[in-house]
Amino acid sequence: MASYGSSVPIDFSLNQRRLPRSQVERIPTVDDWEDDDLSARDEEELDHDVGSLASSLRANFLPPTTRLLSATDPAFERYKSIGSPSPGSSFLSPVFSHLPSVKPSRLTVASDDAQKLRRKLLRGANLLVIQGGYSGKRFIYERLKELGVSVTIMDGPDTVWRAAAEEGLIAEFIEIDFTEHSTVFQRAMDIVLSLENSFDGVTTFYEEAVSLAARIATALGVETNPVSACDQARNKRITRQVMADCGLPVPRFSSVRTEEDLLSACELVGFPAILKPVFGLASMGVSRVNDKDAALTAYRKISDSIATSSESLWAQGTELVLEEFYDGDEFDIDVLLSDGTVVYSKVSDNWACWEPWFQETGTNCPSMYPVDRQAELVKLAIESTLALGFRAGAFHVECKFTSRGPRLIEVNARMGGVSVRDANLRAWGVDLVEEHTMTALKIPIRPMVARRPMAFFAETAINAPFSGTISSGTWLDEVLSLPNVHKVNYFKQEGDLVQGPEDGVPDWLAEVIVISTESTADAVKSIRAVVRDLDVPVQAKRPGTERGWFFPDHAYPFADVVDLKA
Repeated sequence: MASYGSSVPIDFSLNQRRLPRSQVERIPTVDDWEDDDLSARDEEELDHDVGSLASSLRANFLPPTTRLLSATDPAFERYKSIGSPSPGSSFLSPVFSHLPSVKPSRLTVASDDAQKLRRKLLRGANLLVIQGGYSGKRFIYERLKELGVSVTIMDGPDTVWRAAAEEGLIAEFIEIDFTEHSTVFQRAMDIVLSLENSFDGVTTFYEEAVSLAARIATALGVETNPVSACDQARNKRITRQVMADCGLPVPRFSSVRTEEDLLSACELVGFPAILKPVFGLASMGVSRVNDKDAALTAYRKISDSIATSSESLWAQGTELVLEEFYDGDEFDIDVLLSDGTVVYSKVSDNWACWEPWFQETGTNCPSMYPVDRQAELVKLAIESTLALGFRAGAFHVECKFTSRGPRLIEVNARMGGVSVRDANLRAWGVDLVEEHTMTALKIPIRPMVARRPMAFFAETAINAPFSGTISSGTWLDEVLSLPNVHKVNYFKQEGDLVQGPEDGVPDWLAEVIVISTESTADAVKSIRAVVRDLDVPVQAKRPGTERGWFFPDHAYPFADVVDLKA
């Protein structure tokens, strides 16, 4: 019997015929959209105040009073009493005081009326978001404002979210210094407790803030995943250990804190291998190494970066892990959980990364991979997410399909960044922003998933082929008139300095998004035709270093669907 993390033992593999009855759930499709008994209730009836039902609704929606408090966080002792709010406490969600008279079972269906009701429950909710992320995540808060959610963002002093509050995009901005990682939880709690208003939920859409958001939500007694689950997912070595303990496939891996550890790890893991920080994100500090000398060079480079960097990432820990290199093609599996039930899971194809940094180059959705292999990838993604102890929310799971079958890269306990939301929304009609937010407020979710793709999405991020200065701020404008081109995003502007591969991890310069109404293969062919031979306007820092930018013609999906001689 395998024990999934530190939670209840599970004695099944993820096969729908063998799942416990409480977890069997057929993912609905648009053909299942039927009016249920909600349709008999008009808006006026739904909106009327039924205070007499408030206590029963709270019982259905509020989290249990016993919360998971990590023993490794002494600061939690100060706030434990908050985790069990008594009736009438200011920490009881104000949203629940005016909920309509609706049974929770009416929300666990996939229908237009049920989704309207779920959105109605969102209206007026007070949501605390820990770290708003980079400016490209603005669309999240635009969508939440459309849904009527009042968002407060807690972030550092130099972020764009202060201006977002001033312009009215979000309700409030709270400044906090994240550089002192060891005290940030206590300081954040002191600020939250000093506020006049209370929050209905606490969440984040930013990888670095996942564990902190879970701690704050736990202390406030609002809905969240267990702190232990978030910590296990954030630490890549512990993720591997949890999976190994559960009998799930893992690579050979070993912790690295010193050069001596690295040499021992090389003997255990072998080559080729991947050296990476256990708390990494966005491929930061990730290197493929093919021998001991390369491993030592990569280790010393990462160590120097840690010593000189102001990245808050390193405040969480400087441990590295050396693990076996996986061959094969890479995929993203976006998963939605609602109270431990899988309600959505879809696969996107990742294009070959630019090694040795494993920098992403693009994606397409839906996947063109064989359906049976997609099913294996989904199975592993879900098993891994449940093994870590997660129960609710959006998860961006990265896997490879290797010569030995599907293998996990990592589970990101938040919605995927960049174009992930757009891809799922365009292809399958599922808005990961609103679904994740609903789970943060303990509203059951059952998204309406299209049986057939609604559109076909492809995206590429163009990387700097060499170091220098951007000489144009409009160099992609002309491609907007080409067939299927949906959008262009510039990450660097005219005059910006950019880093190429000769100096480190290449900078992303811009993004091109293509949407086809015909097929994923058509979208992939279209984007290749648009960007493959583009001239990137970089004036070289060192004349003679000019080269073409990396595009993965040699790998899936291009090698299979594009005539490279054309």
